[in-house]
Amino acid sequence: MTRSSSSTRREFLRRAGALAAGAFLPQVRNFSMASMPGGMPQFGDYKAVVCIYLYGGNDPHNMLVPISSDADRGYAPYEAARPALAVAQNPLSFQDLRSGSLTPGSGNPYYDQGQIALAYRKGVHSLQAQGIDYGLNGVMPEMAQLIRDQRASAVLNLGTLVRPTTRAEILNGTADLPLFLFAHDHQQRQLQTGHAGSLAGNGWAGQIADDWLGINGGSPLGLSISYSGNDPMLVGRKTFPVVLAAPNPPAFDGIAVSGDEEERDRAALFQAMAGQSAQGQNVQFGPGSVVGAKDPFQRIFGETERRALETYELVKSVWDANRINYQSRGSYGEPLFQVPNANTLGFNLGLRGNLIKQLEAVAKMVHLASSDKFGPGFERQVFFVELGGWDTHQQQSTIHPAILRELSLAVWKFQLALEELGHADKVTSFTMSDFGRTLTQNQDGTDHAWGSHQLVIGGDGVGGVGQLRGGLSFGEMPSLVLAGEDDYEAQGRLIPKISQDQVNAAICDWFGVTETALGGIFPNLSNFQTGSDLRSAYLDLFG
Repeated sequence: MTRSSSSTRREFLRRAGALAAGAFLPQVRNFSMASMPGGMPQFGDYKAVVCIYLYGGNDPHNMLVPISSDADRGYAPYEAARPALAVAQNPLSFQDLRSGSLTPGSGNPYYDQGQIALAYRKGVHSLQAQGIDYGLNGVMPEMAQLIRDQRASAVLNLGTLVRPTTRAEILNGTADLPLFLFAHDHQQRQLQTGHAGSLAGNGWAGQIADDWLGINGGSPLGLSISYSGNDPMLVGRKTFPVVLAAPNPPAFDGIAVSGDEEERDRAALFQAMAGQSAQGQNVQFGPGSVVGAKDPFQRIFGETERRALETYELVKSVWDANRINYQSRGSYGEPLFQVPNANTLGFNLGLRGNLIKQLEAVAKMVHLASSDKFGPGFERQVFFVELGGWDTHQQQSTIHPAILRELSLAVWKFQLALEELGHADKVTSFTMSDFGRTLTQNQDGTDHAWGSHQLVIGGDGVGGVGQLRGGLSFGEMPSLVLAGEDDYEAQGRLIPKISQDQVNAAICDWFGVTETALGGIFPNLSNFQTGSDLRSAYLDLFG
């Protein structure tokens, strides 16, 4: 090793070592290892799937509110089951957000004395003009607009299912049920692996990444990027997601291959510690002076560290060189990805803004990747973002409206960004959540349940071949009568009629995954066939 800097060798090593231990390792362990080129398909176009995971179990009944007069599936049984929590049937005024903007504060259609709990229950944005007998909660005007604009659809009463299940089968003990119903971690895992009834299996997107080794020109970014962590959905047998921070990539403090003199020297030392020959500004490490670990786990760790730095350098350099100045504005006329404050929202508390920032990052990643800014040949990406806090229990009236409001705003901002950048027809987003919640209330909240409603968003609103069929409602509203035909017991734990696998399979089919592959990725999918081929089990989401 040669050294010609005014800093002492000891200080150089101390600072570099501290940086490696303190700044890198928490992030490094999350970066994907490189995939060796395999038999990946050649698509010739770009598509992205975005999973918006609602951790904790969203209450679907106060998100999509039944407003029909049906005795079993309408407003009356809904209100009877949760009299102190039900959203009013009152239709709120419609404001076309594409031709104007919401008026802040008291101008919000859901505003009620500045209190978030009152706004939550004030009324709905009716979708009956679209032939849909429910409305979006009043705090979700943007999501209602997306459905009206045929850029989003809802899927009713879905969840983890091994096979179609009835109340009679549950009561007589013959039902083949998912394991540990109503438990957060187990339901999250079964949703994200596509293995209802089993706690084994890799993530369904991770399995796709395993099959498509070398996708995107062999880029270290691989197929999957998470803004949440190493969530099971993205973890395969051979592959892991790249984990990034939002809205900007993580900063490696004091180490950069393309940085100043000391940053380049620290980067060279870091690479040498990972077993790679390297050259900085004032130091160089040849084959005889790098760490040559014999232990296989040390070699894997060293390779992961090296790939982390390589991936960081790629993302950071491209990210910083490509700024996006959106012309589109948010719901209140604010800069597109700005988080509105409490006064603007007309609430007595604000939003965290985490999902808004994550989707801001995803929009830019989609633009950079589809424009070959990360290198030629980017064709497919999967993104995982999350919004937590849905396990509201007895604080539902104050917590649930805030996260519903953020979900609506975040998805709207993301869709506007994609439209402005010209990528709306390349991206399909969808929500998943642990489970639904009980129709019955527990004081000012609800408990863990089963069937839920979810949202699918994407396309340009035209709905042509290969595009999301927007403005629709898939499935049907279940019976809302307690202890009725769709109740697991007597608390309004609704039995799903659609498997989440059927939704995921349809999205994967749009993404380019073959029918043969999907049969292995979702082993229960064949239980939902209505015809002779597996495709008959897919939900008919796309034109």
